[in-house]
Amino acid sequence: MNTVPYNEYLLVMPSGRAKGFNDLDLIKAYINRYYEKIIDHEIDKDDYNDATEIGAEEPRRNICTQLGVEQGKCEVYSIDSFIDTLREELIFDVEKEELITKLFEENIDFNVYDYGLDIILADVDVIDVMEQYGEPD
Repeated sequence: MNTVPYNEYLLVMPSGRAKGFNDLDLIKAYINRYYEKIIDHEIDKDDYNDATEIGAEEPRRNICTQLGVEQGKCEVYSIDSFIDTLREELIFDVEKEELITKLFEENIDFNVYDYGLDIILADVDVIDVMEQYGEPD
């Protein structure tokens, strides 16, 4: 088994799907594309496209903010921090090693809810990759 995970970051989508990345800019692009896809395929098909078709950025921002509220946020974690927290948890060793093995793989693709990891991830610091919108404080 590798001694260092292939990926540095774990992106957890609102659905619980987890993917590994090594670049925060790629994560940001993946998240942006995720929301753009929802706008293009879900909202536009229901004829809510008037404001977004004219290219106005404010309506798209508001829609993405609302989607984040309704569906949950895309969260980014350090894989090393997650593995450290996972090793400290009181779960079965076999299951723990299976999860750690998945986190070391190049193509991470599992659902955190299938393993109840959302509870463990609450103890891991979130890495904020998205810029804040609106007026500065």
